[in-house]
Amino acid sequence: MLPKKIALRARQDPGALQEIRAFRSAVGAGQWVGMQGTGELTSTAVGNSDPENATLWIRNHHGYRLDVQKPKGMSSVRMDGVYGAVQHPDGKVKPMDARDAVAGVLAFPLLMEANFPAANVMLVDRGMATVDGNTLHRISMERPWPGNPVDARGNPYTTITDLYFNPQTHLLVKSANGVLGSDPSPQQLLQVITYGNYQTVNGVQIPYLYRETLNGQKLWTLQLQQVQLNQNLPQSDFHF
Repeated sequence: MLPKKIALRARQDPGALQEIRAFRSAVGAGQWVGMQGTGELTSTAVGNSDPENATLWIRNHHGYRLDVQKPKGMSSVRMDGVYGAVQHPDGKVKPMDARDAVAGVLAFPLLMEANFPAANVMLVDRGMATVDGNTLHRISMERPWPGNPVDARGNPYTTITDLYFNPQTHLLVKSANGVLGSDPSPQQLLQVITYGNYQTVNGVQIPYLYRETLNGQKLWTLQLQQVQLNQNLPQSDFHF
């Protein structure tokens, strides 16, 4: 289901905070500032089922870059706050809707930030949910956009994400967002990222396996083979 807007402002449920703290303790989030990972991405695109070399960069919690070597050239997705764009193998760059850019590619980097959750991030404990036959702890997160912009009525723009944790290990298993996709329409699509194969890198547990579905249809699987933490990545690397 699509994540739902949180009704009350300035709300952080004790149960939600406890789960977030348990996750941070389980993964050892204290030293996180970003990462670079290399591996292979397998897409469900027609006629393109072979694994392709891919590199994922994450800068803090808001900068994402995913480069995939396609048969006809490099494909690149870059996001940095409200900025987002996609470069196709032919070199053409298509801007991304700001609502999708703010959501980012992955959810776990935000949870790794040293000051998370800030007072303006709302967290609600939605209880246990059964997903793919597994019982997971669902936490809804609503956070303001970078720079705290507001609409014509003075209401802040926010992004809503549902987080699903393993209640035993407290590792993040899935995250869900409503996105507009490459052909924006009034109806949001359900984007789900699944995280797996956690491995320890310099004392921090990082997921090496990622899968994305859109309205239940699998888009791609990214299997990292090597990860380096805390790379000094310039912001310019996340823009075209």
